[in-house]
Amino acid sequence: MTIGELNEAVETGEIDELIRVCEARQVKQLSALADTICAKKDVRIILICGGSSAGKTTTAKRLCTQLRVNGANALHLSTDDYFVGDARNPRHPDGTFDYETIEAVDSARLASDVNALLAGEEVHLRRFDFINHEGFDSEGTTKMPENGYIVLEGIHALNPILTDAVPESAKFRIFIEPKTQLTIFALTKLPPQDGRLLRRLVRDNQFRKLSPFETFNLWPQVLDGEEKWINPYRSLADAEFDSGLEYELAVLKPYAGGLVEIVRRRKPEEKKAYIFSELFEVIHPAPPNAVPGDSILRETIGGSQLEY
Repeated sequence: MTIGELNEAVETGEIDELIRVCEARQVKQLSALADTICAKKDVRIILICGGSSAGKTTTAKRLCTQLRVNGANALHLSTDDYFVGDARNPRHPDGTFDYETIEAVDSARLASDVNALLAGEEVHLRRFDFINHEGFDSEGTTKMPENGYIVLEGIHALNPILTDAVPESAKFRIFIEPKTQLTIFALTKLPPQDGRLLRRLVRDNQFRKLSPFETFNLWPQVLDGEEKWINPYRSLADAEFDSGLEYELAVLKPYAGGLVEIVRRRKPEEKKAYIFSELFEVIHPAPPNAVPGDSILRETIGGSQLEY
């Protein structure tokens, strides 16, 4: 889809139908994945990996729903809940926190909990407070659903360290990336990582109290971490999921446009901010009303009916 086609959908009022089609396409993908997984009788754990703001958490929750449609139960876990916290988090040589390394995750605790759940034991799962950057144990215990699945998502989910004790036949790996992007010039599409940066810019501002400058400053470290900790394991994936939404830039404009403009004006050397500013200049904004409550985009803009 081109910018002109997206703008036309906004102008003619067809944007709501476009949103429904894009969302239905993802539901169809998830339904097919659930069918494939349920057909593999040995699978016990589903591993979902992807870069920052690819939509891993929402995809995991929606996949759990599709598995239930097939008569199976599923337990959702996130590697983010097992962050060690700033007191123990490794740092870069310049002293800043390295949140991308596998050492930022309590991999031993996560592996122990996964193995215990698969063995039928009850465990106190971890949770993480992203405002105070501290982890804590959940009050109640959790047990693996009978004849069910664990759905584990996070940037390190495909790293063998986390599931080394789990038989290979019991794993199903999914790599997620927003491949579908708007065509912004001739046959040139917005790169998936740029689409993810715009999502993260809004999410960080909405839910993690980070300024747009902080998000832009962190992004090179995020990409370096993905190159080191995600890309080496991408080839292990049994399937890929396209989390891109062709309509999303129109909906993101009211949220991201101002943040991008602030960075462009105060930090003119930030080339991405200039590119995004020029992009939003020609895209017509669309209200979020028609975006479903379980959409991946709700993970970014808020208003989700899912619990995070």
